[in-house]
Amino acid sequence: MRLIPSATPEMTRLLRHQATGAAGDALVALALAGSLFFSVPETTARGKVGLYLALTVAPFAVVAPLLARVLDRFRGSLRWALVLASVGRATLAWLLASRLDSLLLFPLAFGILMLSRASLVVRGAMLPLVVEDDGSLVDANSALSRVAAVAGMVAGIPGLVIIRFLGATPELLACAAIYYLGAVPALRLPATSGRRPRKERLGARALARSPSLRQAIVATAGMRFLVGYLVFHLAFALRREDLSSIGLGVLIGSAAFGGLAGALVAPRMRRALSEEGMLFAALVMGGFAGLIAGRWFSIFSAGALVFAFGIASGAAKVAFDSIIQRELPEGARGWAFARSESTLQLAWVAGAAAPLLIPIPAGPGVFAAGVVAQVLALLFIAGRHRRAPRSARTS
Repeated sequence: MRLIPSATPEMTRLLRHQATGAAGDALVALALAGSLFFSVPETTARGKVGLYLALTVAPFAVVAPLLARVLDRFRGSLRWALVLASVGRATLAWLLASRLDSLLLFPLAFGILMLSRASLVVRGAMLPLVVEDDGSLVDANSALSRVAAVAGMVAGIPGLVIIRFLGATPELLACAAIYYLGAVPALRLPATSGRRPRKERLGARALARSPSLRQAIVATAGMRFLVGYLVFHLAFALRREDLSSIGLGVLIGSAAFGGLAGALVAPRMRRALSEEGMLFAALVMGGFAGLIAGRWFSIFSAGALVFAFGIASGAAKVAFDSIIQRELPEGARGWAFARSESTLQLAWVAGAAAPLLIPIPAGPGVFAAGVVAQVLALLFIAGRHRRAPRSARTS
């Protein structure tokens, strides 16, 4: 059974791998939310979350370049990297299930997160190999996002029930089983053998430093910064209003449906806009949502804000991945995706750190996010317009 119409068998296998990874990641996120955040006083939560963010960002600059070298040098490394990411996450989730109250929680959670990010890097580099033509890249990236959103929701609903009545340990054991299942379709993905010449890899990487790609990553990183900021800003705002349980459910549900809606909207946006136009539209949409929700803040407007940002960030990520896949040859995609994921992760952590370090009133903080999104949209479109005359003069 194929998960999307006209998908190649290889694309269907990649979608199945994506579904298991997204379902497992959703269960891990729920387990960590209960252990790190909502089960302890706010001051303790801030310290634990701060340590978690530090562990998340510190080694990423080392891991990403090493992964990029392997992916771009060895032609057959993509498939095996996805297999190892599934098996590694499964093993770490199984170990984490009995160590939630120990100091090993942080390195084990960090390992799961690193392998999840590695899986995203590999998936982006492999996607052009399993689609029929470059014109379907936005559709293919959107399909991966749709499958991830649906899998996250399907896993998240029973996950909330398990957390509520049984605790985090059974949830993490179920998560490990799901991750192990993801290795099966990954083993059947296409693979080639041999090494790429150094000259080919360096020439391909030079293309990845083009001004258009730099502008795209700045815009996407800005969106990721705002997502990280809003996640923790709203979480602490809900704690102060004693709405932790209700608010968590509203935000998780809104984010899941927003991400799914963003993946559904992206192919339709692409018919009217370029990938760069999609990035601009996503920033504008997020900006307006922040301005409105900040002006009339409530638990319901917070849910609507998360839904809107889910659509915007989902469409922006689909557009950005398609730009890299469109612009770069195979020998540079692993390096480009590793580099961009490092930047996006740093942006997300920087955004999350702002409300962690400084308590910000709920409504004004959301309004400020809306202003920042609009400014980023204006800077992005201004940069595009500045480049257009230069391109015309050099052509």
